[in-house]
Amino acid sequence: MTGPGQSGGRKAAILTGAGRGIGKGIATTLAERGYDLVITSRTREDLEVTGRLVEQSGGSAAIVVADLKDPDTPSLLLETALERHGRLDGLVNNAAVNVFAPFWTQSESTLDETIATNLTAPYFLCQAAANYWVQNSRGGAIVNISSAEDTIAYPEQVPYACSKGGLLSLTKVLALEWGPLGIRVNAVSPGSVDTEMTPDVYRQEAPKLMPIGRLGRPEDIGACVFFLLSDDAAFVTGTALYADGGYMLQ
Repeated sequence: MTGPGQSGGRKAAILTGAGRGIGKGIATTLAERGYDLVITSRTREDLEVTGRLVEQSGGSAAIVVADLKDPDTPSLLLETALERHGRLDGLVNNAAVNVFAPFWTQSESTLDETIATNLTAPYFLCQAAANYWVQNSRGGAIVNISSAEDTIAYPEQVPYACSKGGLLSLTKVLALEWGPLGIRVNAVSPGSVDTEMTPDVYRQEAPKLMPIGRLGRPEDIGACVFFLLSDDAAFVTGTALYADGGYMLQ
């Protein structure tokens, strides 16, 4: 079996939640470092902005406007990667939703939406990518964007924390099952990152608790993702890279 990038040239990856924030930072970082991408979210305007940034960074971006809760989306993204780029080397499950509210006010619909987007969608995207790699005797790499909340507690984010804890468990079990098949599965677990999703109170207070003294940047997460996708991480699987500025040391 061949691993990602062993045949030379540019590699190809699917990236979800690519329209904003961390996803946009991952997209530009991967493009700068040799990846062509299939980028997806529910908003075309956001994806077009990211697509232009990918092209400016030296990559090619196939835009797919899709709802990850649609059961046809995994096959659509895989087919697009093969049609546009002729290969698939990596999958980055980044898309996520979060609602900040006290637990007793969180609705059933919020829980369902959060689990469906943050856990169920990555589950089936991992399955689709792995099926392709196994059927074609190829290796591959998956990076799931989790959160420091897969390990430590923050208030007023119970559905989100549940989904990220599940995503970390998914990462570990798939790594165990798929390691012998040449498929590596890891997670990046960010702390507070300066994006549209970050509440003002986190922007003000989180840096005070970080030894590095600042919020993360989307490009910081992109660099972690690139490492875990790359052959430099060939001996790394089933782990979470905590990109949190040292917050979890407290």
